[in-house]
Amino acid sequence: MILWIIQDGKKLGPLEDYEVREMIREGKVSRDTRVWHEGADGWLSASDLGVLANEFAAPEEKQEAIQIRLTPFQAWPRLGARMIDYLIYESILHSFSILCGVNLWKGVDSSGWVVIGIVLPVILMEAAMVGSLGFTPGKWLLGLRVETLGGHRLSTGQAFVRSMRVWVLGMGMFIPLMMIIGCCMSLWFGKKKGGMLWDLQSGFQVKAEQLTPKRIALFWVILVVIISFNALPYLPEILAGNEQALQEKLLQKK
Repeated sequence: MILWIIQDGKKLGPLEDYEVREMIREGKVSRDTRVWHEGADGWLSASDLGVLANEFAAPEEKQEAIQIRLTPFQAWPRLGARMIDYLIYESILHSFSILCGVNLWKGVDSSGWVVIGIVLPVILMEAAMVGSLGFTPGKWLLGLRVETLGGHRLSTGQAFVRSMRVWVLGMGMFIPLMMIIGCCMSLWFGKKKGGMLWDLQSGFQVKAEQLTPKRIALFWVILVVIISFNALPYLPEILAGNEQALQEKLLQKK
Protein backbone atom coordinates (compact mmCIF):
# COMPACT_ATOMS: atom_id res chain seq x y z
CA MET A 1 0.00 0.00 0.00
CA ILE A 2 1.29 3.44 -0.94
CA LEU A 3 1.20 5.99 1.92
CA TRP A 4 1.93 9.67 2.56
CA ILE A 5 2.76 10.98 6.04
CA ILE A 6 3.07 14.37 7.73
CA GLN A 7 6.39 14.65 9.55
CA ASP A 8 7.77 17.88 11.05
CA GLY A 9 5.09 19.80 9.18
CA LYS A 10 6.17 18.36 5.82
CA LYS A 11 4.38 15.90 3.58
CA LEU A 12 6.51 12.82 2.85
CA GLY A 13 5.70 10.27 0.19
CA PRO A 14 4.95 8.20 -1.64
CA LEU A 15 6.14 5.51 0.80
CA GLU A 16 5.49 1.77 0.84
CA ASP A 17 3.66 0.60 3.96
CA TYR A 18 6.60 -1.61 4.95
CA GLU A 19 8.85 1.47 4.88
CA VAL A 20 6.49 3.27 7.26
CA ARG A 21 6.42 0.22 9.53
CA GLU A 22 10.22 0.34 9.69
CA MET A 23 10.03 4.04 10.57
CA ILE A 24 7.63 3.20 13.41
CA ARG A 25 10.04 0.59 14.79
CA GLU A 26 12.85 3.14 14.59
CA GLY A 27 10.75 5.69 16.49
CA LYS A 28 10.50 8.10 13.54
CA VAL A 29 6.71 7.74 13.26
CA SER A 30 4.39 7.88 16.27
CA ARG A 31 0.85 6.63 16.70
CA ASP A 32 -0.44 10.20 16.20
CA THR A 33 1.46 10.82 12.96
CA ARG A 34 -0.98 11.77 10.21
CA VAL A 35 -1.17 9.25 7.38
CA TRP A 36 -3.05 9.23 4.07
CA HIS A 37 -3.52 6.83 1.18
CA GLU A 38 -5.46 6.94 -2.06
CA GLY A 39 -9.15 6.31 -1.45
CA ALA A 40 -9.06 7.53 2.16
CA ASP A 41 -11.64 10.15 3.19
CA GLY A 42 -8.97 12.18 4.94
CA TRP A 43 -5.79 12.07 6.99
CA LEU A 44 -5.74 9.39 9.71
CA SER A 45 -3.63 8.72 12.76
CA ALA A 46 -1.06 6.02 12.04
CA SER A 47 -2.55 3.87 14.81
CA ASP A 48 -5.97 3.97 13.11
CA LEU A 49 -4.70 2.59 9.79
CA GLY A 50 -5.11 -1.18 9.55
CA VAL A 51 -1.74 -1.99 7.97
CA LEU A 52 0.08 -0.01 10.70
CA ALA A 53 -2.15 -0.56 13.74
CA ASN A 54 -0.39 -3.72 14.96
CA GLU A 55 2.89 -1.83 15.24
CA PHE A 56 1.36 0.18 18.12
CA ALA A 57 -0.30 -2.77 19.89
CA ALA A 58 0.62 -3.70 23.46
CA PRO A 59 3.20 -6.53 23.69
CA GLU A 60 0.60 -9.19 24.55
CA GLU A 61 -1.76 -7.94 21.83
CA LYS A 62 1.09 -7.69 19.35
CA GLN A 63 2.11 -11.29 20.01
CA GLU A 64 -1.44 -12.40 19.21
CA ALA A 65 -1.62 -10.14 16.17
CA ILE A 66 1.57 -11.60 14.70
CA GLN A 67 -0.20 -14.95 14.36
CA ILE A 68 -2.95 -13.26 12.37
CA ARG A 69 -0.77 -10.98 10.31
CA LEU A 70 2.85 -11.21 9.26
CA THR A 71 4.75 -14.48 9.49
CA PRO A 72 8.55 -14.74 9.30
CA PHE A 73 9.94 -14.93 5.79
CA GLN A 74 10.81 -18.50 4.80
CA ALA A 75 12.54 -18.87 1.45
CA TRP A 76 12.86 -22.62 0.98
CA PRO A 77 9.22 -23.64 1.62
CA ARG A 78 8.12 -20.99 -0.88
CA LEU A 79 10.69 -22.14 -3.45
CA GLY A 80 9.71 -25.77 -2.88
CA ALA A 81 6.02 -24.95 -3.24
CA ARG A 82 6.60 -23.13 -6.53
CA MET A 83 8.76 -26.02 -7.77
CA ILE A 84 5.93 -28.48 -7.06
CA ASP A 85 3.41 -26.20 -8.76
CA TYR A 86 5.47 -25.79 -11.92
CA LEU A 87 6.18 -29.52 -12.10
CA ILE A 88 2.44 -30.23 -11.77
CA TYR A 89 1.70 -27.74 -14.55
CA GLU A 90 4.35 -29.47 -16.66
CA SER A 91 2.70 -32.84 -15.94
CA ILE A 92 -0.63 -31.45 -17.15
CA LEU A 93 1.01 -30.19 -20.35
CA HIS A 94 2.74 -33.54 -20.87
CA SER A 95 -0.57 -35.39 -20.39
CA PHE A 96 -2.29 -33.06 -22.84
CA SER A 97 0.56 -33.56 -25.30
CA ILE A 98 0.30 -37.35 -25.07
CA LEU A 99 -3.50 -37.41 -25.37
CA CYS A 100 -3.47 -35.08 -28.38
CA GLY A 101 -0.42 -36.65 -29.99
CA VAL A 102 1.24 -33.26 -30.19
CA ASN A 103 4.75 -32.36 -29.04
CA LEU A 104 4.16 -29.04 -27.27
CA TRP A 105 7.87 -28.57 -26.65
CA LYS A 106 9.04 -29.02 -30.23
CA GLY A 107 10.33 -25.77 -31.59
CA VAL A 108 9.66 -23.88 -28.36
CA ASP A 109 11.59 -20.61 -28.29
CA SER A 110 11.20 -17.20 -26.71
CA SER A 111 8.41 -16.16 -29.09
CA GLY A 112 5.02 -14.86 -28.02
CA TRP A 113 3.53 -18.30 -28.52
CA VAL A 114 5.32 -19.50 -25.37
CA VAL A 115 3.65 -16.75 -23.32
CA ILE A 116 0.22 -17.34 -24.85
CA GLY A 117 0.28 -21.12 -25.04
CA ILE A 118 2.23 -22.18 -21.97
CA VAL A 119 2.94 -19.38 -19.48
CA LEU A 120 -0.47 -17.66 -19.54
CA PRO A 121 -2.45 -20.85 -18.68
CA VAL A 122 -0.03 -21.45 -15.78
CA ILE A 123 -0.60 -17.92 -14.46
CA LEU A 124 -4.37 -18.24 -14.89
CA MET A 125 -4.47 -21.58 -13.04
CA GLU A 126 -2.39 -20.20 -10.18
CA ALA A 127 -4.54 -17.06 -9.94
CA ALA A 128 -7.75 -19.10 -9.93
CA MET A 129 -6.52 -21.33 -7.09
CA VAL A 130 -5.06 -18.53 -4.96
CA GLY A 131 -8.19 -16.43 -5.50
CA SER A 132 -10.64 -19.23 -4.65
CA LEU A 133 -8.67 -21.28 -2.10
CA GLY A 134 -5.80 -19.10 -0.93
CA PHE A 135 -3.23 -21.67 -1.97
CA THR A 136 -1.90 -23.82 -4.82
CA PRO A 137 -1.08 -27.56 -4.54
CA GLY A 138 2.54 -26.78 -3.65
CA LYS A 139 1.57 -24.16 -1.08
CA TRP A 140 -1.00 -26.51 0.45
CA LEU A 141 1.59 -29.28 0.68
CA LEU A 142 4.05 -27.04 2.56
CA GLY A 143 1.46 -25.24 4.69
CA LEU A 144 1.50 -21.86 2.92
CA ARG A 145 -1.46 -19.56 2.33
CA VAL A 146 -1.65 -16.19 0.53
CA GLU A 147 -3.80 -13.57 2.27
CA THR A 148 -4.16 -9.84 2.69
CA LEU A 149 -2.60 -8.32 5.81
CA GLY A 150 -6.11 -8.28 7.27
CA GLY A 151 -6.36 -12.06 6.87
CA HIS A 152 -8.75 -12.00 3.90
CA ARG A 153 -8.51 -14.07 0.74
CA LEU A 154 -7.28 -12.33 -2.42
CA SER A 155 -9.70 -11.68 -5.25
CA THR A 156 -9.02 -13.50 -8.51
CA GLY A 157 -7.93 -10.20 -10.06
CA GLN A 158 -5.48 -9.51 -7.23
CA ALA A 159 -4.16 -13.08 -7.48
CA PHE A 160 -3.67 -12.69 -11.25
CA VAL A 161 -1.67 -9.46 -10.87
CA ARG A 162 0.39 -11.10 -8.10
CA SER A 163 1.15 -14.13 -10.30
CA MET A 164 2.19 -11.86 -13.17
CA ARG A 165 4.56 -9.96 -10.84
CA VAL A 166 6.04 -13.23 -9.57
CA TRP A 167 6.63 -14.39 -13.14
CA VAL A 168 8.33 -11.13 -14.16
CA LEU A 169 10.15 -10.08 -10.97
CA GLY A 170 10.77 -13.45 -9.33
CA MET A 171 11.09 -15.89 -12.22
CA GLY A 172 12.61 -13.46 -14.74
CA MET A 173 10.05 -14.54 -17.39
CA PHE A 174 11.92 -17.88 -17.52
CA ILE A 175 14.87 -16.23 -19.28
CA PRO A 176 17.85 -18.13 -17.73
CA LEU A 177 20.03 -15.15 -16.73
CA MET A 178 17.03 -13.03 -15.67
CA MET A 179 15.71 -15.99 -13.68
CA ILE A 180 18.94 -16.31 -11.69
CA ILE A 181 19.00 -12.55 -11.03
CA GLY A 182 15.31 -12.54 -10.06
CA CYS A 183 15.70 -15.44 -7.61
CA CYS A 184 18.78 -13.89 -5.98
CA MET A 185 17.16 -10.46 -5.68
CA SER A 186 13.98 -12.01 -4.27
CA LEU A 187 15.96 -13.92 -1.65
CA TRP A 188 17.87 -10.76 -0.66
CA PHE A 189 14.70 -8.65 -0.53
CA GLY A 190 12.80 -11.27 1.47
CA LYS A 191 15.55 -11.57 4.06
CA LYS A 192 15.89 -7.79 4.36
CA LYS A 193 12.22 -6.76 4.29
CA GLY A 194 10.53 -9.88 5.64
CA GLY A 195 8.50 -10.53 2.50
CA MET A 196 8.49 -10.43 -1.27
CA LEU A 197 8.25 -7.15 -3.20
CA TRP A 198 5.04 -8.21 -4.98
CA ASP A 199 3.39 -8.96 -1.62
CA LEU A 200 4.59 -5.96 0.38
CA GLN A 201 3.65 -3.50 -2.36
CA SER A 202 0.08 -4.81 -2.47
CA GLY A 203 -0.52 -5.46 1.23
CA PHE A 204 -0.40 -9.26 0.95
CA GLN A 205 1.30 -11.85 3.12
CA VAL A 206 2.15 -15.55 2.90
CA LYS A 207 1.21 -17.30 6.14
CA ALA A 208 3.25 -20.39 6.94
CA GLU A 209 2.40 -23.33 9.16
CA GLN A 210 5.17 -25.12 11.01
CA LEU A 211 6.82 -27.73 8.82
CA THR A 212 6.60 -31.21 10.36
CA PRO A 213 8.85 -34.17 9.44
CA LYS A 214 5.79 -35.89 7.94
CA ARG A 215 5.03 -32.90 5.68
CA ILE A 216 8.69 -32.66 4.58
CA ALA A 217 8.84 -36.40 3.80
CA LEU A 218 5.61 -36.15 1.80
CA PHE A 219 7.07 -33.22 -0.15
CA TRP A 220 10.12 -35.27 -1.22
CA VAL A 221 8.01 -38.31 -2.15
CA ILE A 222 5.66 -36.21 -4.32
CA LEU A 223 8.62 -34.35 -5.86
CA VAL A 224 10.29 -37.63 -6.93
CA VAL A 225 7.00 -39.03 -8.28
CA ILE A 226 6.25 -35.92 -10.38
CA ILE A 227 9.80 -35.69 -11.75
CA SER A 228 9.67 -39.39 -12.67
CA PHE A 229 6.32 -38.91 -14.42
CA ASN A 230 7.62 -35.90 -16.35
CA ALA A 231 10.68 -37.90 -17.42
CA LEU A 232 8.58 -40.67 -19.03
CA PRO A 233 8.30 -38.97 -22.47
CA TYR A 234 12.10 -38.76 -22.61
CA LEU A 235 12.69 -42.35 -21.45
CA PRO A 236 13.06 -43.86 -24.96
CA GLU A 237 15.67 -41.22 -25.87
CA ILE A 238 17.51 -41.80 -22.56
CA LEU A 239 17.52 -45.59 -23.06
CA ALA A 240 18.61 -45.20 -26.68
CA GLY A 241 21.41 -42.88 -25.59
CA ASN A 242 22.56 -45.33 -22.89
CA GLU A 243 22.51 -48.21 -25.37
CA GLN A 244 24.58 -46.22 -27.85
CA ALA A 245 27.06 -45.26 -25.14
CA LEU A 246 27.34 -48.91 -24.08
CA GLN A 247 28.03 -50.00 -27.65
CA GLU A 248 30.73 -47.33 -28.02
CA LYS A 249 32.43 -48.55 -24.81
CA LEU A 250 32.37 -52.15 -26.07
CA LEU A 251 33.91 -51.07 -29.37
CA GLN A 252 36.64 -49.19 -27.51
CA LYS A 253 37.48 -52.30 -25.47
CA LYS A 254 37.82 -54.35 -28.67
